[in-house]
Amino acid sequence: MNETITPNKWALLPLLVFLVLFIGAGIFYDDFYKFPILIAALIALIFAAVTTKGGINQTVERIAAGAGNPDVMIMVFIFLLAGAFSGTADAIGAIEATVNASLTFLPPSLLMSGLFIIAAFISMAMGTSTGTIAALAPIALGIHEATGVNVAIAAAAVVGGAMFGDNLSFISDTTIAAVRTQKTNMRDKFRTNFLIVLPAAILTIIILAFVSSTGNVVEAKAFEFYKLIPYLSVIILALFGVNVILVLIGGTVLTGIIGMIDGSFGLSGFVLSMSDGLMGMAEISILTLLMGGLVSLITFNGGIAYLKETLTQKISQRRGAEFSMAALVSATNLATANNTISILVAGPLAAEIADTYDIDRKKSASILDIFSCGIQGIIPYGAQLLIAAELTKTASPELIPYLFYPFLLFVCGSLAIVFGFPRRKTSDARQKNVS
Repeated sequence: MNETITPNKWALLPLLVFLVLFIGAGIFYDDFYKFPILIAALIALIFAAVTTKGGINQTVERIAAGAGNPDVMIMVFIFLLAGAFSGTADAIGAIEATVNASLTFLPPSLLMSGLFIIAAFISMAMGTSTGTIAALAPIALGIHEATGVNVAIAAAAVVGGAMFGDNLSFISDTTIAAVRTQKTNMRDKFRTNFLIVLPAAILTIIILAFVSSTGNVVEAKAFEFYKLIPYLSVIILALFGVNVILVLIGGTVLTGIIGMIDGSFGLSGFVLSMSDGLMGMAEISILTLLMGGLVSLITFNGGIAYLKETLTQKISQRRGAEFSMAALVSATNLATANNTISILVAGPLAAEIADTYDIDRKKSASILDIFSCGIQGIIPYGAQLLIAAELTKTASPELIPYLFYPFLLFVCGSLAIVFGFPRRKTSDARQKNVS
């Protein structure tokens, strides 16, 4: 039996508790590791459980259902497999070799821009920002250690590129969700989306070229080309559209074979390096499960329904309608920390608004994807920043000032709404509900 959910602003309070504990304590102590993020999430989850009506068994079941959500579990699998890949790649010296290759073939001023472009390339091919960040964040850390460039800038370059690719990829969950909920076609959505976000990407590349010069000039060390194979295999498999899970498994197996052939380790060493990598992802995996349970209770208690009701009740014209879509998907993303889920939640209502105010469905699909990816790319408790921080040995809030692309994404998305860009053709205006 479906339960009727009443909008309730107080249902969002547990999320505020989490942010106050995590961000507030980090600012107070000037150290985001002083108050562990897992404890902040656990306290917020307990608070949400205590304020949820019903028996304890029902509440626990709702938490378990949220933690076991397919999107949540897929993220956990990606984290664990990425850990195994990174652990084995590090053991054979693949990360060091890739860093030295970058220093050899790219001038210092283009290292950060290069990271952004490579991340965008892989993410667009693979269709996942988390998988891309998991693969490239160790390279960002290696470049920091070799050149002295700010590690937060390097990590943020990877995150920005990954979000650019995820936003445009034909096989990305967010793209598919946006297209399906708006009943438009993939190609039209891509064209509209690309025209809006391209200026943000170009400006980011230019900005990163300037900030890269802050590092020390370092002469690249010699490296073995065969040690680049693990990362090249990830790129090639992604280009062929292989599922990210299979990409990471294949990359790990290939790395193990290379390591055993060149004597970096034996079979037991290969297994141990995988285990070390897996354990390195334990914290972020547990946090993802806790946040999944928290979102489930927030939704059940009416927090998401409140956002939908509040952000769509004062619409008077087309421009306001488009901004309401952007606000709805952004607020939902803040509450759920998942851009795919936020699009699925906001999508049906956005489609109704689009029809009411004569908005192209390809434009509404682009708005949903652009603003959800923008939010997902800057929230410190989102999977993207957490995994980037975990693998670069920093704290996710420290990346925020350098997330040039996600912030520029908001600017470009907002300007596109204000100026009605891109202009739709007359034939497009007559075509609605294209399947």
